[in-house]
This record gives sequence, structure tokens and C-alpha cells, in this order.
Amino acid sequence: MNFSSLMLAPELIRIQEKLAANWVAPAKVNAIRGEFMRQCDALDGLADGIINNYMACRAIFDVKQGRPGRDPWAAKRCPNNVDPKPQDTSAEACLTSGQISTLQMVYSPYNFATPLANGVKSFGMWVPNTDPSGSGLILPGRYKGQEGAAPDAPFHSHLGVLGVTGYLMRDLNANPLDYVEGGPLNQRRMELSQLLDATNPDLSAFQKRGGKLIVVIGTDDTLASPGAQLDYYQSVVDKMGRSNVDAFARLWVLPQTNHGLTGRTWTADGQAQQAIPNGYDRFGIITDWVEKNQAPGKSIEVTAGDRALPMCSYPAFPKYVKGPTGDARSWECATK
Repeated sequence: MNFSSLMLAPELIRIQEKLAANWVAPAKVNAIRGEFMRQCDALDGLADGIINNYMACRAIFDVKQGRPGRDPWAAKRCPNNVDPKPQDTSAEACLTSGQISTLQMVYSPYNFATPLANGVKSFGMWVPNTDPSGSGLILPGRYKGQEGAAPDAPFHSHLGVLGVTGYLMRDLNANPLDYVEGGPLNQRRMELSQLLDATNPDLSAFQKRGGKLIVVIGTDDTLASPGAQLDYYQSVVDKMGRSNVDAFARLWVLPQTNHGLTGRTWTADGQAQQAIPNGYDRFGIITDWVEKNQAPGKSIEVTAGDRALPMCSYPAFPKYVKGPTGDARSWECATK
């Protein structure tokens, strides 16, 4: 994981929002979630309130990788860039150009001024999810250094802020929003990356010692960037080869679940529905692989009550084929 960038990522969002015009207020949460659901829910073959095809959805909203000239937020842009109802909390609320520029930053990789440890050139940020305000990604207040902040406004504070002010700035009283990409702190950031970032894609030594690795992530995780985790695993595959990686590692993805791997289905108008299947024998699977050399499949069944889905190994996702939607046999793990 790119820890040095994970600490800084929330500050990058607040820096992006220094201009009041770029501030995405909590009133916009349903509009953002609704647009993700509108464009991505059915990408797995079924509109059921789960964005299962997380890779295709990410490609839609990643403006740095998408088709030139395509605007994934076109349907949400306010007429004449004027928001007639800034406090509208419905899924129909519009977004200004400044707000969209912030969302484009949150859901596209962040490019570094210079490569960090292991030649990493970007941080994966977040993928489209149903909790766009989770873990402080969207906040109701303005902070010192931001336009419109009160004279006595506090410094922005977040789980990783001490890593920014303490490790990077080496001044606990500094304003973390003073960071400038490629500025005077760039050399220090590169040094910290060499110390902290676990981004080496060559896991051959771990493999040779008989190591087995199982990682499960949720695409609604707003704390540990899913985008960065997906990108790192892809770098391992690129370095070592898919068949080699499959011999000792799995990255399973539970779409639309959070840091604790729980989640719910959502309607486009912002209504939470039933729990997403996430139950499986976590300890038994890794024990069987390590102690009995019984490798898990590329997909396993996860359950919630009487409902079941396949949990697929990256980059595959659960794709609906036919049959009862709550039966795992009605789905397949597919890549497109």
C-alpha cells in the first residue's frame, strides 16, 4: 500500500476545495450516489442496487483514462453553472463545474510530480461507491486556508494528518493544506515513500518461502483507497505474471462493501435496501491453503441469510446470467 499517499489523500481533497466554488457539500451525497447507480448498476447485467462491475464503473468516471471529450457528469451539471437549490439533498440535485472538478479528482488517479518508491507514478484514489461522504471525503465545514473559512476556523484534521504535519512537514503546528505537489516538500515526500510505502510488485521472495496471500477489499471502502489496492495488485500481476500470482495469491473484491466488508444495496433515489452477501469461512480457506495445500478457487460463495453471490478474484466481477437473483448459481465471474 502507498501509505505516504494514503495519509495525504484527504488533504489533497481539501486542497482541491480551497476555492469555495469547488466545495462539495453534504447536500450533494444523494446526487453523486444516484449518478453512480444510474450509470453503473446494470453493468453486471442486472439493475439490483449493487455496482458489481466495479472496473467498468471506474473506467467511466476516471476522466484521466476515459474517452477524450467524454463527460461522465454531463447529466448532473447545473444549467449555466448556477445551482438554483444548493441545499437540495435529493438525487435530482445538480452540480456546478467546480464541484465536478473535485469529484473528477476523487475518482481518478492522482499523478505525482515525480515517481515515488518502486517507480510508482500515481495514487489510485477511490472508485465510484454508494458512500461518497464516508471517512471524511465530503465534509460540512470550511477549514483554515480555505476560501470562506471563519477567522477562527480549525485546521483540517483526519486520521492521517499527523503523518502529513509530523512526518512530511516536520511541524505539528503546520497547516496540512499548505502542501503543494512538486513543491519544497517533494524531496521529503520521496524519502518518506522509500521508508513507508509497501509498493514493491516483486513478491517472488515471499512466494519462494511458501507464502500464501489472500486479500479481500470492498469497493465502498472510503478509508483505505480501493483504487490504490487494485492498482498495486495489477502491478504484481504485471511484474510476476497472472499464472504465477494465482499460484500463491488471491485478491477478492466484495463490490459495494466498506472497510469492514459490510454493505447494502441502494436505489438511484438514495434508499438503502438489503444487506450484501459477505459471509464465508475466512479462516478455513487460508488454513486449507497453507496447511493442506488446497488452493481456493478463483471465486467463492458469500452469503447473507438465504441470499448468495459469488465473490470473484480481481479483475472479475459477479455477472448475472439467469435464474433467481439470490442464488449464486445464477451468476458467473466475468471480466466483461
